[in-house]
Amino acid sequence: MHDHHKLLTHPAMQTIREAIQRDLWLKLAVGLVLLVAGLSMATYFYHKYNLLAMLGLGVALPGVWCLREYLRRPKVEDDLLWQTLHRFPRQIVWVFTQEEELMPFGLMLTKRGSLYIMLLDGTELTLAFPTKKLHLASHFLHRLLPHAAFGFSQELKQQFERDPSLVGNWKSEN
Repeated sequence: MHDHHKLLTHPAMQTIREAIQRDLWLKLAVGLVLLVAGLSMATYFYHKYNLLAMLGLGVALPGVWCLREYLRRPKVEDDLLWQTLHRFPRQIVWVFTQEEELMPFGLMLTKRGSLYIMLLDGTELTLAFPTKKLHLASHFLHRLLPHAAFGFSQELKQQFERDPSLVGNWKSEN
């Protein structure tokens, strides 16, 4: 248990914390933009075009959902991934990454990556990272979660879909 605590204080955890915080701020920003835009549209068109006013309400609803999600867990410490890493790391059975490159007209604009964390109950958690930090987070999680499977393959995907407990070296903690 001491080694696990030592790993949780590792500087790479700050990278994961930053990614979770960025995700929280994005939910808040998208929620506010959709809510304000939708309500503004509904208010503006209310007397003239009822259909457009209803469309405005339709735009506002996803904003309400994003804000609700943010308000349910506004701190990094409340995030499901953060809680799982700190309290129930053996629930993580599979971790893999995916990198995306944005290259319009052959010009490299940006490289981003996603970290996918699959849980024993079938839940999928995803975090976005810059490519360099993605590799750092993945390498760190490999050390933190020696029982989990790492990397993507169709076989692991099919095995996870059938029974997540068969992925990696998961054993119940009795």
